[in-house]
Amino acid sequence: MNSKSVVLHPDYPDKAWIVVEQSRDEPMRMRYEPVTGTFRRSADYSLLHHRGFTGAYGWIGGTGAPPDPHFDVMVLTRENLQPGDVLLGHICGVFIRGDGDHKFVAMDNAWRHRAGCDCFDRLDAATQDELRRLYPRVDPGEGWFGAAYARDYLRNHEPLHD
Repeated sequence: MNSKSVVLHPDYPDKAWIVVEQSRDEPMRMRYEPVTGTFRRSADYSLLHHRGFTGAYGWIGGTGAPPDPHFDVMVLTRENLQPGDVLLGHICGVFIRGDGDHKFVAMDNAWRHRAGCDCFDRLDAATQDELRRLYPRVDPGEGWFGAAYARDYLRNHEPLHD
């Protein structure tokens, strides 16, 4: 499966195919080139890398792709994923942003097994802290929500933000 052919997972929104855009060890932001289906390094710093996120970042396959509207997702994983990799993710939460560019949270199978849960609200304190460091300022109307809220949002909304 490549990033151009990814469709919604049959068990969406509980499960999703995640297209990796940003690996944990890349300090610069990667940009997806839809015409070629490739990724290029930009001159912008990666917020996730600089705030110490140890997972990967990308989008939920089948919801669109950059630069068009799509749903962004942070993946809890210990795998060293690279741009263009596609993996199965279990939706476990979301950070609702005031600008509509919401950030969903998913975990890979290994993380889910290790964590023994499938919801942001039940993740261990260290993992929750790592995620909360990404968006330390929470403005009115924003916040972190668990799996039920995230899945309901995905079920009932289209992506608005690119």
